[in-house]
Amino acid sequence: MTNRACGLISLVLFIALSGCSANAERYTDVEPVKQDTRADKQVALNIPHTFPVRSRPVARSAPAPDIWQLTRSNMKLPIDADDSRLKDQLDWLRKNPEHLELISENAKPYYFYVLDQVLERGLPAELALLPMIESGYDPFAHSPGAAAGPWQFIPGTARHFGLTSNAWYDGRRDVIESTEAALTYLEQLHKQFDGDWLLALAAYNAGAGTVSRAMRHNREHNLPQDFWSLNLPAETMRHVPKLLATALIVRDARVYDLKLAHIPAKPYFAEVETDGQIDMSLVAQLADIDLEELQRLNPGFSRALTAPNGPHRLLAPVESAESMQQAVETLQSEQSEQQLEQLAQAVDAGDIEVLTYRIRPGDSLWMIANRFNVSIKDLTRWNRIEPNTVLHPGQQLALYLAQRDGTS
Repeated sequence: MTNRACGLISLVLFIALSGCSANAERYTDVEPVKQDTRADKQVALNIPHTFPVRSRPVARSAPAPDIWQLTRSNMKLPIDADDSRLKDQLDWLRKNPEHLELISENAKPYYFYVLDQVLERGLPAELALLPMIESGYDPFAHSPGAAAGPWQFIPGTARHFGLTSNAWYDGRRDVIESTEAALTYLEQLHKQFDGDWLLALAAYNAGAGTVSRAMRHNREHNLPQDFWSLNLPAETMRHVPKLLATALIVRDARVYDLKLAHIPAKPYFAEVETDGQIDMSLVAQLADIDLEELQRLNPGFSRALTAPNGPHRLLAPVESAESMQQAVETLQSEQSEQQLEQLAQAVDAGDIEVLTYRIRPGDSLWMIANRFNVSIKDLTRWNRIEPNTVLHPGQQLALYLAQRDGTS
């Protein structure tokens, strides 16, 4: 892309937050984040990635007929436990068949991506169902306890896992960023609780400290320390059975004669780089994409104008990604020309001084930008060149610098 630009100024708020239930005391006692250096990640999909930021060369198995069959084929949790709490949740789902149909419909834009990330890490496919329990797969879900997003992170844990939250952007609602954080957190909990996924899931809901204390109590009283034997908060003792019951229904949907929304086993969205702030309403109009759909795929942004400090990318439906890319380039080019015109007017008014800099041997854009305290983005925009342009001695660059104290 050429002529990258930022600085659009329309501020249009979109999409009100919807409510959901969550425990405000979750996500405590987290371990420090460790970088994943494994080279043998498992991937079970047979579809090429269309996520440029996270695409990796991987070996794929035979394609599954649909996403639910792929889920069933990779289930690993003990979902057939003989416990009345699991039976109660299963009975409720069977009596309310519209619930699973609704939340699986909500999951359509996101489920392939989440399942793909789960399987790539070699994790149980049931973890891709966890946002159904946490938020109903609604990225705008917000709880009274300040948990937000599809994985329902509270602010403290979100910060711990690098999820930014400010007036422009909330990474807890960003499907890509929050999924990476949630799966990393679940992996840590799984390790902390010696490979017991039910304890890890309980800790995800109630906090690792709460689960550890319940286990210590049982140990001191010579009682079993498995999930079903612990005295945990009532919400947690419902939360884990809800996930297991949902997995049972997904696995045996035909047996229970329950309907799941059809979700193709292929990417729903692709990433389009913007390299700066951009107005989603204008992009949607130029690319002929429904604005509500664009907002649904980019729920991390709290305004129609994307965040000034990033992430500088938009998710678009796969079939609209090319037109979105063209729209982004058009807007950036138009905005760049407008900014250059504004600079010219400022020069005429005496507010901006134009300097001509002659390239010396060894000069680079970074060195020049640093010397004059300007950004490389501005330097390339002013001179209509690319950031990777090779500079030659004798070449001239224009620099637009603010006047100091009204003098040159």
